[in-house]
Amino acid sequence: MTFAYPWLLLLPIFYLGTRLLFRTRPAATPCPSSKLLACLPRSFRLKIREPLLSILAITSILCLAIAAARPQRITLFEQPHRARNIMLVVDASNSMSAQDFPTTLGYASRMDGAKSAVAEYVRSRQKDRIGLVVFGNTAYLQSPLTTDTALVEQLVNTLYPRMAGDGTAIGDGLGLALKRLRDVTGRTKAIILLTDGVNTAGQISPFKAAEIARDLKIQINTIGLGSGRAPLGGMLGTPGRAVAEFDEESLKQIAQITGGAYFNANNLSDLQEVYRKIEQLQESELEQPDRTIIEELYPPFVLVALLSYLLGVILSATYLLKVP
Repeated sequence: MTFAYPWLLLLPIFYLGTRLLFRTRPAATPCPSSKLLACLPRSFRLKIREPLLSILAITSILCLAIAAARPQRITLFEQPHRARNIMLVVDASNSMSAQDFPTTLGYASRMDGAKSAVAEYVRSRQKDRIGLVVFGNTAYLQSPLTTDTALVEQLVNTLYPRMAGDGTAIGDGLGLALKRLRDVTGRTKAIILLTDGVNTAGQISPFKAAEIARDLKIQINTIGLGSGRAPLGGMLGTPGRAVAEFDEESLKQIAQITGGAYFNANNLSDLQEVYRKIEQLQESELEQPDRTIIEELYPPFVLVALLSYLLGVILSATYLLKVP
């Protein structure tokens, strides 16, 4: 049980403090001598009057304070969730060092922007199985499909340009991801390809890999990174002479073959928005948000407070009436 307004539970203390602070002495009836009255025996009604009325008053105030604080019982019903199997295929070739991602401090490399957006996407897929493949001159499996998204996020943050060589083996990257998804049980299987270059290396054609994905009913969503042509970073952060060429038509064709979608991102905010759109596309029809049911528990306390108050008023005016 929780309270919507727990601070209202302090009302009885405030009430008691106010009564003690502004307490006044009751008016006394003049009497020549009180010794005679003190010798008289106290009746049963007089003995129970103060304790009984005090108990009723305290009960009424306490129950009223609890009701005002709105006690609630909160129950969370988790809806059935169908986990998705998603392989992230990320370009780690030399072209990812291109400094054409605008930030508040200047320009960041494409790899820095990719790591930020991919890590954010991984954090949003807490209930799915995520895997990571990086490719350059060849393709490497960084993480198999796992529900440990914290591990995948950590691996994403360790990526850097040329870690897999200078080339761009898009087909090999897709092929390795398909190999990991092929025998996985589950209806929802997808690949998200992120690259900024042209397929220049590897043994598998990207289009052949796309046809295999189509036969396996695995969707490939492609993301073209960058603005087309940008200077590459050289040694020690100095500008290089090479340029990063961007093959947009091939990425569109790969996505079209598998029934996926193609996106282009020129800056960090665009790339983050692309991953959010992909997330919406991959929502399963069977998945529904968890339901939270809030049950209000204050009515019984209101009833007890009302009955205690009315009983106190009736008794003090009838059976426990005190005549000066």
